[in-house]
Amino acid sequence: MAEREIKYRGLKTFQIFNGESNSVWIYGFYLKRGTYGDPGPQAHIFVYENGYEGYRVEAETIGQFTGLLDKDGKEIYEDDIISFDDGKIGIVEFVRGCFVVRYGKDKVTQSLYEMHKWGIKILGNRFENPELIGEKSVSKNKIDDPQAIHIFESVAYERSE
Repeated sequence: MAEREIKYRGLKTFQIFNGESNSVWIYGFYLKRGTYGDPGPQAHIFVYENGYEGYRVEAETIGQFTGLLDKDGKEIYEDDIISFDDGKIGIVEFVRGCFVVRYGKDKVTQSLYEMHKWGIKILGNRFENPELIGEKSVSKNKIDDPQAIHIFESVAYERSE
């Protein structure tokens, strides 16, 4: 069995002394756990740096590493907004056990692995740059309706040249 890196990222928001808030991405492994005094299990990303350190992150921002890199060598994560050499823009999602890209007015869904060969560049993500895909909120809008999904190879992606 080939070894692959399984890791996640999540957004940690904290208050600064003057009342403003700041956010930072935490990269590591995901664990949902409760701590004393919490109302229930909370989302945490753990990082190994001279021992494990856990950071509570916003659960809706957790996304898994796809195992692929964009053309600039950046890691591609779930919820990243990406562009292709032909100018199309899409968003990376995890649907039915596979990383896919949803793009276009019809929200066509196709395998990220197949599309990865066409020169992907990360533009941002749905939480920090929702305007890139026409979203106003920062919630995950996963596709769960089977009729709304055009599954992977059944949709031919025609690349304009």
